[in-house]
Amino acid sequence: MKNVLVDFSHLNDFNGFGEIARNYCPRLAKAVLPDIHLIMIVPDDKVGAFGNHITYIRRSKKREDLKKININIDLWHATDQQFHLRGGNKDTIQLLTVHDLNFLREKKGIHKLRHIIQLKWRMHRSDYLTAISGYVKKDIEGYYNMGGKRIDVIYNGIGNLEIGERRKPAFIKNESEPFFFTIGQIREKKNFHTLVPMMSHFPKHKLYICGDDHFAYANELRRIIDEQGEGRVVLVGKISDEEKRWLFEHTEAFLFPSRLEGFGIPVLEAMRFGCKVFSSNLSSLPEVCSEHASYWDNFEPAYMAKVVSDGLSAWDKEGEEAKSAAEYSRGFNYDTYTEKYISLYRKLLEGK
Repeated sequence: MKNVLVDFSHLNDFNGFGEIARNYCPRLAKAVLPDIHLIMIVPDDKVGAFGNHITYIRRSKKREDLKKININIDLWHATDQQFHLRGGNKDTIQLLTVHDLNFLREKKGIHKLRHIIQLKWRMHRSDYLTAISGYVKKDIEGYYNMGGKRIDVIYNGIGNLEIGERRKPAFIKNESEPFFFTIGQIREKKNFHTLVPMMSHFPKHKLYICGDDHFAYANELRRIIDEQGEGRVVLVGKISDEEKRWLFEHTEAFLFPSRLEGFGIPVLEAMRFGCKVFSSNLSSLPEVCSEHASYWDNFEPAYMAKVVSDGLSAWDKEGEEAKSAAEYSRGFNYDTYTEKYISLYRKLLEGK
């Protein structure tokens, strides 16, 4: 039996890393693995949560717990490039999953250089890499000299969000009022400000922008909304899954003008609900959405509005295009994701 350590330190985080961990961790724990003993790094409150057959390492006491269990680790999977500990010995296979190289476009000066060097070192110390999209793989290979090191693409899964309760958000005052919806961390790369002037072309609609708004960009977005939102654009902050389901079911369209995505979970979630998806044509989004979205080639308000109007005029939530998009989205699921990683673990261990 081989010992495989998987780092789920971000299990409690409300971001992409956390979303993936919350779906992958329980599925991996339930998998029948007669040839593998699992060791998991988890937040302290999740110790024991996934069964007694797993050896747990507390996130807050990683070094102490690793020393205490004194188990030889055959494979160590860092599930993202922002890990805080890499361990094992010289014979431990090091697997690293890279989610994006957004820092190349977001950071400047010494901060950008620090991220470049940090990821270069972490990839150098890894025996094998996976990327969450072909776009990320191409980005890595285009910027770093990998020296022939193999990178596989394993797409993120999408949880079965459509299964569960719905709850109308308190900020929806009039259910009959048509609206558009978008969600994501309120950060500059999400490009949400481009939607605000576009809304002048939809005088009967509201736009709800949802997500973690503690970032500095949120203040700039509020200013733009105050100046150009005409009282019909609302930045609402975080919402629950129950509220998200309600919004997906009732929105006229899901709008996603993001400039930088390593993958793009929300666009695929929207498809599950029959939503018409409008997306930028940047980074990973054309790859992930494929033919099941309408794309903006630029962010000029009148042009963006025309793309939305034209797309909605031919869209039926119960029609064949919507059904095809939903079926396409279901191809990105965590059962497949889990199977692929287990298969990769075994492949790497066999090579050892």
